[in-house]
Amino acid sequence: MSTKPQADAQTKATAQSRQRAFKLLSEYVYKDKAKLISVVVLLILATAADVVGPIIGKVYIDDYLMVGNYDLSALAGLLALYLVTQFGAAWLRYQQTLRCTDIALDAVKDIRRRAFDHVLKLPISYFDKALTGQVVTRITNDTESIKDLYVQFLSVVFGNSVLLIGILIAMAVLNIKLMLAALLLIPAVVGLIYLYERFSGPAVQEARSLRSDINGFISESISGMPVIQTNRQTQAFGAKFATINDAYYVARMRTLRASAALLRPAIDLMSVIVLLAVITAFGVQVTEGVAEIGVLYAYLSLLGRFTEPLAEITQRFNLYQQAMVAGERVDALLNKPTQIWGNHSRTAPEGELIFEQMSFAYHADKPVIPKLDLRIQSGEFFAIVGHTGSGKSTLLNLMLNFYQPQQGQLLLDGRRLQDYSQKALADSIALVPQEPFIIAGTLADNIDMGRNLDSEAIAYAAEQAQLKPLIEQLPQGLNTLLGERGTRLSTGQRQQLVIARALAASPKILLLDEATANIDTQTEQAVQAAIGQLRGKVTLIVVAHRLSTIKDADRIAVMAKGEVIEMGSHAQLMADTEGTYYSMYQLQKQAQAISQAAE
Repeated sequence: MSTKPQADAQTKATAQSRQRAFKLLSEYVYKDKAKLISVVVLLILATAADVVGPIIGKVYIDDYLMVGNYDLSALAGLLALYLVTQFGAAWLRYQQTLRCTDIALDAVKDIRRRAFDHVLKLPISYFDKALTGQVVTRITNDTESIKDLYVQFLSVVFGNSVLLIGILIAMAVLNIKLMLAALLLIPAVVGLIYLYERFSGPAVQEARSLRSDINGFISESISGMPVIQTNRQTQAFGAKFATINDAYYVARMRTLRASAALLRPAIDLMSVIVLLAVITAFGVQVTEGVAEIGVLYAYLSLLGRFTEPLAEITQRFNLYQQAMVAGERVDALLNKPTQIWGNHSRTAPEGELIFEQMSFAYHADKPVIPKLDLRIQSGEFFAIVGHTGSGKSTLLNLMLNFYQPQQGQLLLDGRRLQDYSQKALADSIALVPQEPFIIAGTLADNIDMGRNLDSEAIAYAAEQAQLKPLIEQLPQGLNTLLGERGTRLSTGQRQQLVIARALAASPKILLLDEATANIDTQTEQAVQAAIGQLRGKVTLIVVAHRLSTIKDADRIAVMAKGEVIEMGSHAQLMADTEGTYYSMYQLQKQAQAISQAAE
């Protein structure tokens, strides 16, 4: 009983999506009105020059050839006029195509920029579910398909529509009855286009979706290739890719069958029928003694030009379908809600965090942090430890406003975290992630990250992060190019670089998410030295796997299932030999002893 309302709702949603996509794509047609007017003028002039040719041929046949008039000067004038009109038509169409392409490329450039800018503003929760390959497809492939709408579809349809009008006018000038016979093609073509959209629309949409799935699956597989090969999953992944690829092939074949049946072949068949009708009508006029050979020549020439634009228009509807589906997908991306920031523009003065009865869950029925009351004082060295899944990283994400609590509140210097603007929060809180993100630029570029910091601030941040020995070794110092993902640096050096980037903003709070998990002991000591220099100057909140790195913390919070089960200094927690922290520390100490013995 509920299937019909669901189907109606789906149909309504699809129609609304198509309307939004049409609005998105059509606004660029009128964006540059001067350029659009020049395209229309060039098109009209090109069409006029194009249809004059057959009329000149008619004059030559009926007024000169059939009556035996071989006036060389008049014939030379007709030939010159014919050549001028044909060369003029070619040049005018060339100029019109350039301007249409300019409009198209400008539209795609702007849509692609809007799409990427919007992606940059999406909340982190969106990227928890989105596949990288699918997002890349929408920004690159889908916007490229939109270009075809302007270059291949609108340009061809609009240009050929004007050409058809010009040809019909020329036909009417020659013979109104024969023009009416050709006019019968237009409603037949409109019917074919309607049928094509009905049959091919769902298949085109499915094909675009599957193409996005293919790109996403390839991206995911390449990034996880070591894991795939290590776990002997190459065959399984190959089979899954083959399934998606086969489905894409089936969807594409459905669109091709519709195109093959309803587009060019059908138009050619109709044109032959119209041609037979024209010859028959002309034969009747011959018997009545009112027909002219020149009119027949001109009319057949115009009829050939008349069917070709119709065929081109119908063939371009395949591109129209793909462009509209791509437009819907880009529009859906542009309508994803962006991250919400507050209006408070001042940086936090102290760096104190207070969690008041705060609860958070990624899914309503599965709370990650059931209820938390916690105060982290300004300038405190506060550490968070716990087993995997205890809620440590979630807590950091909440401090960065990547997610908002469902109940309670998180206060930064007495003000709700959500009330701060993005810039104010970025200037107040800096993050050192576990996996360093390095751009393909210089060492200074990676510390600055587009904030236009002066050289002294960059150098001071690098010194605070213990990067001075590295800078002295590099050939161009801070101006040394690091290569993609910082391949010239070791893992530890990349981590120190990220610390320098965080310190360059002079934050009040510095968050370190397992910053020493993947580095050697020597680099760990350098990182600890950098942290030691900051102690008391900023609020340090460290999520640690290696408990040895946070022994000197003012307080250590032990988390389990989203709750703080133990709290105190290292000495206080070690005094409880039955506690979780004590057990964790002893296990790590034993593991380290075994590792050293093995070495």
